[in-house]
Amino acid sequence: MSEQLEHMTRRETILNRHKKFCGIWLASDGRYKTKVPTADGGKKLIAKSTQENLENFIVEHYKKLEKKPKKPCMRSVYPEWIDYKSKETSYANACNLQSRWKRYFENSTIVDVPFEKLTTGAIKKWCVDVIAEMHLTDRQFKDLKSIMNMIFDYAVSFDIIQINLSRQVRGFSEKNFKQEISKPDNEIVYFEDAQNSLLQKALNMYLKTRNTAYLAICINFTLGLRVGELVALRTSHIKADGTITICQEETKTYHKDADGKIHRDGYEIVDHTKTLSGNRRLPLTPKAKKYIKMVQEHNKSLELEDEDFLFLNNKTGKRMHDCSVNTALRRLNGGTRNNTCAGNHTPNGNHSIRKTVISKLHDSMQFSDDTIKTFAGHKDISTTQKCYIHQVSDINNYATQFAKVLDS
Repeated sequence: MSEQLEHMTRRETILNRHKKFCGIWLASDGRYKTKVPTADGGKKLIAKSTQENLENFIVEHYKKLEKKPKKPCMRSVYPEWIDYKSKETSYANACNLQSRWKRYFENSTIVDVPFEKLTTGAIKKWCVDVIAEMHLTDRQFKDLKSIMNMIFDYAVSFDIIQINLSRQVRGFSEKNFKQEISKPDNEIVYFEDAQNSLLQKALNMYLKTRNTAYLAICINFTLGLRVGELVALRTSHIKADGTITICQEETKTYHKDADGKIHRDGYEIVDHTKTLSGNRRLPLTPKAKKYIKMVQEHNKSLELEDEDFLFLNNKTGKRMHDCSVNTALRRLNGGTRNNTCAGNHTPNGNHSIRKTVISKLHDSMQFSDDTIKTFAGHKDISTTQKCYIHQVSDINNYATQFAKVLDS
């Protein structure tokens, strides 16, 4: 009975894995059909008179594939590569790579094809098929391709293969990709009316709930911080000259299970920011000082203290995490993740606040590019210009300036 139970469990595991690869259907000729993977990475159509016969064939087919001695392929190299990336970069980056692998490769055919049997043509055909089947945008395909490139690089570096064929696969037509719809600027940054409305809502919600996450949102409209930097602010970071030092951030922590998979398990404060250029000193505006004072008075009134962090959880007294600020901001924007609030599309997430602040500094024409780059904590001004600067007002509000320049 133990052997029968093991056989039944094994059979169910194989059939469940196959369903992710390809389903089983009843064709118009009355036969049950499916497609099974072949040794060269393709698919073969199989038809049987009954579903039981087809399932028996599927189980035996996979068992035969498993008995064959495996030559190096992407799937066999992946565990070593992801372990290497977790040590070379970080568990956070490896977790991101792991998610992309699971989405694009885990149930694909090409990862089981031996490296020696792959050709640039076969790789490109597979890529084109995946782009069409998954309706990938250009950006999503670049995420997929980067995984393949890096695994091939790893295989080359350990003499598993001699040539990185993946990097030779290029020349995809723009027509292959799903077109990304660009958002209008008022869905990326807060225009003045939207910002004023959000700030008023935040203050009202703070008065109602006494949750200082709403004051953190108000403060960040003067500092433009990453959310991890925002929740890591301390009283000791505030200097006597009216500035505040940005030198720490909250990061997520991870652990690796017995199967080598990486999982998130908490948070920690680290003594650096996202980039080497991220450590910086910013001026506190009168509004920023006002909001900070409100936070400090609130903490004192409830006798909240966790080292000298500014933003604390009212119930636990412990330091607030980034999810608290993000949740508060979603509530202000309508309570959902899809940016829709009473039929209106609005910016969403702390990054929109950060982009708003940086864009307003640029729009004011009061600061040099270098000053704005330093304020943002970027290494290169091109990052600021390409990703963070947007129009911060309706085009009609620039009518006078257009007339002055174009009608002169």
